[in-house]
Amino acid sequence: MWALRVVDINASQLDVSALDAEERRRAGLLQNGDRLNYIAAHILLRDLLGPRLGLAAEDLAFHREPCPRCGGPNGRPALDGDARSTHFSISRSGGLVLIALASAPVGVDVEIFAHDETPSEVSSLLHADERSEIASAAPSKRIEVFARLWTRKEAYLKGIGTGIAHDLDADCLGTRQHGALPHGWTVLDVPVASGYAAAAAIKRRHA
Repeated sequence: MWALRVVDINASQLDVSALDAEERRRAGLLQNGDRLNYIAAHILLRDLLGPRLGLAAEDLAFHREPCPRCGGPNGRPALDGDARSTHFSISRSGGLVLIALASAPVGVDVEIFAHDETPSEVSSLLHADERSEIASAAPSKRIEVFARLWTRKEAYLKGIGTGIAHDLDADCLGTRQHGALPHGWTVLDVPVASGYAAAAAIKRRHA
């Protein structure tokens, strides 16, 4: 697992030559800080994967796997060719980038703590046990509890390849019901800077 604070980066020193046409296109759709976060994250991803695979950063090629729910080309990002046995996940929020590499499907998520209204606006979409965990938290801790649950949820959904577009209420990723975690997956909270929550989910080889 690698973390990067984008605020520590001099934007003028970023070398975008290794990014492919799709990455540059996506970066061009973003504004200001979001663009910098995206570029820094994808340069770091290539810099991490290249030596691991014995390839130059610019020679790495990616594709999207089919979504396991809808079948569309919007599933997990993956490497092309012989490198496909190396799995990765990337997340960025509020100037913090988190990247995980693994030999099994993996998902990672980092989120800056949301504003006060977010838990009440989004909690209704979650599993009943997750909603209960948020509702029972002290008011001063509710945003923190929500952020921790949300990152666990999104890390898992990214790991299985659906993302948050499908079935937010289907599985419980709460921290109180460890026995209810999705079969075959390990989900961990990841220590990060104050004001953020982060989590990683990895598929166990022998579930």
